[in-house]
Formats: sequence, C-alpha cells, structure tokens
Amino acid sequence: MRNSHKKQCPIVPFYARLCPIKRDYVLPCVIPIFVRCLKTYKMKYPTLRFVFDRKKTATKSHKASVQIEVLSERRRKFIGTGVKLYSDQWDERKKVVNSMQMHELNRSLDEQIRVIQDWVNELIRKREPFDFDRLDKFIKFTNKSESFIEFAERRLEERQDITESTKKTHRTFTESLRSFGRINYFSDLTKENITIYDDWLHGKGYSQPTIHNYHKRMKRYVNEAIKFELIDKNPYSGLHFERGRHQIRKYLTEDELKRIMEVEIPSKTIQQVRDLFVFQAYTGISYADLAKFDFKNDITKINGKLVIQDIRQKTEESYFIVLLSPAVAILERYGFVLPIISNQQYNLRLKIVADYAKIEKNLTVHMARHTFATMCLNNGVRIENVSRMLGHSNIRTTQEYAKVLNSEVEKSFDLLERMIKK
Repeated sequence: MRNSHKKQCPIVPFYARLCPIKRDYVLPCVIPIFVRCLKTYKMKYPTLRFVFDRKKTATKSHKASVQIEVLSERRRKFIGTGVKLYSDQWDERKKVVNSMQMHELNRSLDEQIRVIQDWVNELIRKREPFDFDRLDKFIKFTNKSESFIEFAERRLEERQDITESTKKTHRTFTESLRSFGRINYFSDLTKENITIYDDWLHGKGYSQPTIHNYHKRMKRYVNEAIKFELIDKNPYSGLHFERGRHQIRKYLTEDELKRIMEVEIPSKTIQQVRDLFVFQAYTGISYADLAKFDFKNDITKINGKLVIQDIRQKTEESYFIVLLSPAVAILERYGFVLPIISNQQYNLRLKIVADYAKIEKNLTVHMARHTFATMCLNNGVRIENVSRMLGHSNIRTTQEYAKVLNSEVEKSFDLLERMIKK
C-alpha cells in the first residue's frame, strides 16, 4: 500500500522532509500548502535605512545628500531624498539636527521611507517577489520620494508640449530655486517662502516682467503637484505679483547701422562679428535660428529672390524672409557658410565693434533683430507682415516695437498740420 502510494505521488517524500509528520503519512492534499510555504520561504525582501554623506564630502561649509539605501541580497540601490545637510546636521539616531528646518526635514524623510516600506510590505502580503526593476518602476510613478525641485526638473524633462529653447528657460527657473535655498521640499511651498523668493529675485536686479515669468513657471509645477496630490492647497492663493512692463526695446538708427557697416576694422574675427550683426539687422533672424540654418543648401529661390523659410526654435512658428541685398552680399562673402560663434563670444566682441564705430549704445545680439523690426515699421511695412517675418507667435509681441517709433508719431502730426493749413 505504501509503495503504491509513493509511485502515485513521487513529490511527497521531498515535502515530507520539511514536515514533522512522518513522511509515510503525508497526504497529497497538503502539497499545495507546502508549495506556498516554500515559495514564501525562498523570497527575499529588502531592508531600508538612511545613509548620509555616502561619498564623505560633507563639511561644515559644504552640504552632502541624505539617501535611502535599499539592500537586498548584497545588492544596493541609493534613492535621493532631496535633503542636503552640513556635516554637523546629521545624527544616526535623530536624523536631522542643528537646523531651523529639522522638524520639517525629518517629517519629509520619514514620509519618503514610509512610502517605500509600505510598498515592500504590500509585496510581502501578496507573496510577490521583490526585484530592483520593480522598485525602479515604483519610484518612477510615485512622486513622494522626490523633493519639489526634483519633481519640477523631472516633469520639465518629460514635457512634450514645449520646445528645447523653452525648456532652457524653465531650467533657469529650477536653478534659481536651488540657489535661493529655501524652497526645496513640498513642505517649503508656503506663502512666506514664496514672498521671500520674490524679494530675493528683486535683489538679483531682475526686471519685474522677468520676475513675473519666474513665478509663472513655478505656478505651473505647483499646480501639477496639486493634481498629483503631493500638496493639498495652492500656496499662491491670495498672493499677487505684478506683471510689470518690459523696458523699451533698444535698436540702432539707420545712421548708426550705416556707421557699423562702413567702419574699418583691422581684426578679421571682429569683422566677422560685424558681418553677422549686419546680416541679422537686414533679415531679423534670431541668433538661435541663424546658428542652425543651412544657408548653403536650404535657401530657396522665389520669383528670382533668395528666400529663407523655416520654423523658429523658440516659438515653433514659421517665418518667411526675403533676403535683401546687404544680407546677400554677406552670404556671398562667406560662400553661404557664415562664421558662427557662441552667443556669449558674439556679445563680447560686439562691444569692440561698437567701439570701432563709436556707437555709445550697449550693442547686443538681439539689438540687430530689434533694429530690423523698427526699420520695417519706420518704412511702412504692415505690422502683420513684420510679425510673420520675425516668426512671432502673437502680434502683441510685435506691437512692442511699434511703441518706440516716435518718427511715426511725428509723421502723424505732420499729417494733421497739413490738414489744418488747408
């Protein structure tokens, strides 16, 4: 009887070794129980702990990171918490010490490790295995282990609705938050800190429209944090920051531009910078679009005229430029391959161009574009057409140029004077 039972159930003796009951009496019905027990027995789950200054770089004047160490079967993963401290601000038992924000920071750390531990506990409850790939996916889709700055940086890189050029301006915003230092975590999003951030931006000497744009970008990520239930209420509620007015756009008069074109410049590299500026002043093309356009292969000919048609990097709006004779002459001088340099070097060398031409204005790359716009409007080109030439996404941007055209106002008065004398 026993022998026939063993032949029918060869797996029984193996599981019988794990059971205090004599193996001859193990019944087939208990096998599934042993299978589940064995699976649970074999599963390994990680341990979690905080690690401060893993690379041993913290001092009393240099901060280092607090991370969560996930240890499983001799493999480790370190997860950033967004908390950075000086060497005397960490205690292995109390965590953050000697900091005005230690209670908030400790709450943040406790919450972050709790979220991961809860996930591990759920795996144990469901008898599901742990592995680091699953952990990576969990971290990717839960935002509670991130600081506000890290959240904003991640969401920025994930966005598909803005251009790379716009992303650069948003990165400037997140860099400003890191420099400010008081808005790091979601708990730092308070009316007080936002007001102090506004004061800090003013202290940097930024114009009011620029400061308004910093707030506009932060509001974007604050609203996303609310949608993802990372914060309960909007810290901007009840706060108001003026949009402000942009400074009058500076441009060159036709006489000043002519002086730049005609001045003798002995340095070849400074000549090249002068030529780039003049080319922009007669096309209105932005430097970013100038640097990426292939003039040798992508210029088209329409009705005997050379034409540039492209999409602006900044706004993704199309623009259409017919090349005027001064611009064509410059292209021919360089065999349709312009000597592109970095924006920073361009601006620095324009100061030398201004010295040679005895121009007292602060010559910048963007002034060439402003010069083109005002030259068009001064000579009667319709503002809608100028907007298309410049690739503006909104005609209101083009109208900013029209505000500075006193010559147009003078013409209007001349017209009125003629009517009065009739």
